[in-house]
Amino acid sequence: MVSDAELVERLREFLRSSDLNTTTTAIVRRKLESDFSVDLSERKAFIREEVDRFLSDLDNEKKEEEEEQGKEEEVEEEEEEEEEEEEEESESEKSNGGSSRKKGSNKLKKEVKKRTGGGFTKVCSLSPQLQEFVGETELARTEVVKRLWAYIREKDLQDPSNRKKILCDEKLVNLFNVKSIDMFQMNKALSKHIWPLDSEEGPVKSVQKVKPQKKAREEEKESPRKGKKQKGGASGFLAPLQLSDALAKFIGTGENELPRTDVVKRIWNYIKQNNLQDPANKKNILCDEKLKELFQVDSFIGFSVTKLLQAHFIKPS
Repeated sequence: MVSDAELVERLREFLRSSDLNTTTTAIVRRKLESDFSVDLSERKAFIREEVDRFLSDLDNEKKEEEEEQGKEEEVEEEEEEEEEEEEEESESEKSNGGSSRKKGSNKLKKEVKKRTGGGFTKVCSLSPQLQEFVGETELARTEVVKRLWAYIREKDLQDPSNRKKILCDEKLVNLFNVKSIDMFQMNKALSKHIWPLDSEEGPVKSVQKVKPQKKAREEEKESPRKGKKQKGGASGFLAPLQLSDALAKFIGTGENELPRTDVVKRIWNYIKQNNLQDPANKKNILCDEKLKELFQVDSFIGFSVTKLLQAHFIKPS
């Protein structure tokens, strides 16, 4: 009998070399069954939980890499500035005129860097709704968030019983299309309204690679366990699924389609932010009113969250 540790090791190895836009839990299970020559039908829940854990870890790894890259870029910029200052001092010893020209050049470089900076400080185009809200056509994301919070505090829109919850007035309803929104979800909701400067039609969508998808479909056709062909459209872990009204209400960002992995991540974020894990047994989740309304249970075991969510993903007809 294959051990859990062996399954997890092979599962992660397979997922790291797979196209997550087309790979599904069923494909992973069939791959493990083929590699270990065993029937894993009774361990579907375990495999599904380990897939979700892998995707969560992968997301954390990406965030850490981005943070590390940002730190390296800051160090490089500081080193460049130090070198420029040293060159400037050297030039000033030779002639005052040369020093003035160097200072002007350094100042110009810094201004260009400021205008073309990347990340959240980069100036972006705003959606018509956001333009109406902030009164500007272009702003950096950080400035948008700053003005949004200034408005929320000025209008006293935080729920007194839960300061993390924002009670939307008419202007915020027009922006987010919801009557209330969790403060941790606002940045996600804002992404729909903040676009690159060179985009005229809204947010740039990621381009899916055709060849890996085609290869995955061919592998599916060759699989002896394939009972029927899948319908057109993406079906992997990253494919967006239609949400039930109850789940869309719980998410609270106005979105009615999200990848299953994203929904699971948000559910766990909510559980941790609201300290809903049983102190005596962290695997046991104690539902607050919001989770009770969604899942219709008082408590559940953590690994069963994906099973509870199945009823809230609407399959296309």
